[in-house]
Amino acid sequence: MLLQFISNLFESNEPDQNQYDIVIQINDKVSPADKRNLYLLPLNDFLTSKNYGEISGGGILKEEPGEIIFCDIHVKFHQEEINENILKDIMIYLEDCGAPKGSKIIIEKTHQEIPFGKNEGIAIYLDGENSEEKNQETYNLDFVQSEISRRTNTTQSAERFWKGNSTTGLYFYGQSYEKMKDEVSHFMSSYPLYKSARIAQIA
Repeated sequence: MLLQFISNLFESNEPDQNQYDIVIQINDKVSPADKRNLYLLPLNDFLTSKNYGEISGGGILKEEPGEIIFCDIHVKFHQEEINENILKDIMIYLEDCGAPKGSKIIIEKTHQEIPFGKNEGIAIYLDGENSEEKNQETYNLDFVQSEISRRTNTTQSAERFWKGNSTTGLYFYGQSYEKMKDEVSHFMSSYPLYKSARIAQIA
């Protein structure tokens, strides 16, 4: 599997040249712009207000076809020793921001990994083959997203989808994967156009 890491600091294209103490790996298939608004900027304000440290870089990891795997945020602390209470505060704050299960903090010096995250995630992969038979009115991604959001009671405040050559992935995060899966399955059975969709747990 070929992977591509895209580094950015507040969505710049400059490589991360700054030293960091921890890497925060967020298991969210969110677009770079929405990552900035959902996690990076709020966390930077949080770190500044608590005088804990500052964000020094980060990026996103993609598979070769372009699907996002996760996003990274690099943090440099003001004090030399890493405080467990500070790490706990950061994890709780990011969970309140919506960080899903499968997220983790990686301590750079020791490579220790600390898992965190509350939300569970579901992916729906729509088959894009025979797209000529799916006209604009019937094969409508906006409709699918809004309908699944309504049925699963998940708020789509961010752009979470990926369009490949023959597949489109839609991602939703909520309290229970099993409940979301039931609602998505009911939706798929109600609309035969999407019966070939594949469902997968992503958090």
